[in-house]
Amino acid sequence: MGPISFGRLYVCYYQAMFDSIASLLIQSFHAHSFIFFVCAVISVIIVGVSKSGFGAGLGILSLPLMASQSSINEALAILLPLLIAIDLVGMRRFIRNANWRILKIIIPPAIVGLLLGMIFFTAITPKVLTLSIGIFTLLFLIQNLAMSRMELKETKSYPWLGRAMGLTSGFTSFVAHIGGPPITVYMLRENLLPMAYTSTLGIFFTVINFGKLGPYAYLDLLNYQQLATSIILLPCVPIGVYFGFYLAKRISMKWYYRTVRFFLLVASIKLISDGLI
Repeated sequence: MGPISFGRLYVCYYQAMFDSIASLLIQSFHAHSFIFFVCAVISVIIVGVSKSGFGAGLGILSLPLMASQSSINEALAILLPLLIAIDLVGMRRFIRNANWRILKIIIPPAIVGLLLGMIFFTAITPKVLTLSIGIFTLLFLIQNLAMSRMELKETKSYPWLGRAMGLTSGFTSFVAHIGGPPITVYMLRENLLPMAYTSTLGIFFTVINFGKLGPYAYLDLLNYQQLATSIILLPCVPIGVYFGFYLAKRISMKWYYRTVRFFLLVASIKLISDGLI
């Protein structure tokens, strides 16, 4: 077989691959309603702004918003590649500004939490999980606000709390993409600058989200059509990420943490509501 034949073979191969991907994208587009894509676009932008601008809290609204127009498992699967894309878009800034001392504390137990999430994924009751996290987060927020009112500033670090919340965050992130509130409980006590805060959480969730890929595939939560839907929504990722960076840079530290606490309050109320209804 001559060079021309090999060239034609490669052209045919890539043409077939392109046609296959295009067919999947078209099928995925027609498999969902217009309302689904409206909710999905809003969800991706919300989680992008939340992760790059405020670390956690607001992003808790993205999963239920998308799941309102699909099954919860489908929403979990569609969001996972997009969460990874959001992490990767901001990675340069994350690496430059992250607090690596904190990451050494919270990442190892988070990996253990992922493994526990995989083991108990089919056994755990989602309502009990969401209700428990919501109540715990709300109680922490009340305590945190009370201390700020009394103008008590805790400068002491609590590694044990970081490990406990890292473990919890890994578990809840695997089961329902709600790893933000538990780890925020620890991160708020560290009183970091806004960019250091979001960058540390950015790297933390990059590790967690990559760690979920294999187990999600093993549990048959990921398929090609869901991946195609993620690709369709991919252009929304940089919009949310860069808008989040823009906000984080321009808000004072005082108002930044007030905003984080507000989003955490919204998240806790949403979780409690989902757990009770």
